Amino acid sequence: MPEHDSSCEALLRKEGEYNVAQLNKAASSLTREDWGAIAKNAKFRELSRRKMSFLIGWWLFSTLFYFCLPIAAGYTTSQSDFFNKQIIGHIPLLYLFALSQYAVCLFIAIYYDYWANRTADRLTRELLDELRLR
Repeated sequence: MPEHDSSCEALLRKEGEYNVAQLNKAASSLTREDWGAIAKNAKFRELSRRKMSFLIGWWLFSTLFYFCLPIAAGYTTSQSDFFNKQIIGHIPLLYLFALSQYAVCLFIAIYYDYWANRTADRLTRELLDELRLR
């Protein structure tokens, strides 16, 4: 990758976080060849691959989990009373399953935050260090 101008080298961390204005300024100064070199970088490819596999996996899970609710509701009314069983007091299993949608959504959001801080940020830092963009 060609040597970057001083704006790229001047990227500093401010109180433990990236200075977004400086990152944007440095990114706008990169040439098409620079972006091509970044795209071919092994660390960038690993970061992209791991992020896509994480997001697609959880997207598939959440989509299937979400669509199980209307399927279960339709099945309960037409075929079986399995989801109508009273679990807690007079609350049927289907209502608990519906409420679990919120818990699963919250879990995925918290887990993504944990994963991003632990994995994606580390890979991004390594990439920036390797490209000397920090």
